[in-house]
Amino acid sequence: MAEALKNVIAQSLECPVCLNTFTDPKILSCSHTYCKACLDNLLECHGYNQMLRCPVCRAETQIPNQEVSKLPASLALKSLIEDMNNQYQLCSNCNSEEKPQAVVYCQDCGKYLCITCHNAHSLWQDFIGHEVLAMSEIESGKVTVRRYRKCRKHPKEDEECFCSDCRRFACFRCVVMEHTKEGHGVIEAAVYESSHMKSIEDLKSKAHKKRTCFQKYVDFIDEQKDHVRNVQKSVQMISKKHLKNQSGS
Repeated sequence: MAEALKNVIAQSLECPVCLNTFTDPKILSCSHTYCKACLDNLLECHGYNQMLRCPVCRAETQIPNQEVSKLPASLALKSLIEDMNNQYQLCSNCNSEEKPQAVVYCQDCGKYLCITCHNAHSLWQDFIGHEVLAMSEIESGKVTVRRYRKCRKHPKEDEECFCSDCRRFACFRCVVMEHTKEGHGVIEAAVYESSHMKSIEDLKSKAHKKRTCFQKYVDFIDEQKDHVRNVQKSVQMISKKHLKNQSGS
């Protein structure tokens, strides 16, 4: 059951273009998501036009300065992909080529730590108040990892908000300075991600219904093909019998 559920989740994390697990997922204005590299290729096929047509719904999205990297990232999908990989999560603090397996995750540092790094982390006075989660608790679902990107303008601040007008994540300082004008709808990043995940589930449900309907047509066509083959066999048998009777008379 757990393995089947894991397979279902893995399928939902596949890019509709390359059919591989999302790599640097980017969101179009229609809410459909694709790998950055896939969108780069599509943009190239469109002659580097600033308008990119969604492969699924055909809605157009304006690409700022023809740079896909400036589209909003899907943190929800990134989080899911990281959760899927938690079972094999390696230490993100070690510099060695063969990194050891992580045993904890520090919510405040935003890093996975092996036993050696965890022990060193525990001894530092500045890190005593950090919230540290055991990998076993993360994998079992008992606790949830809090992940936010760091603001580019304010590296010490987390992007905990999302502006629906600008279609981008922002820290609280950016919200106060840049997103207070009329028309800027600012919500918590977690709320936006939850809403976006619901949209993904709705799209999956619609896709499943269309797939079921399409399968009915495929089955009908197969039935008709079988019927045609049976008719052909019957005609051949009648023709042979008729020829045999004629030759006998």
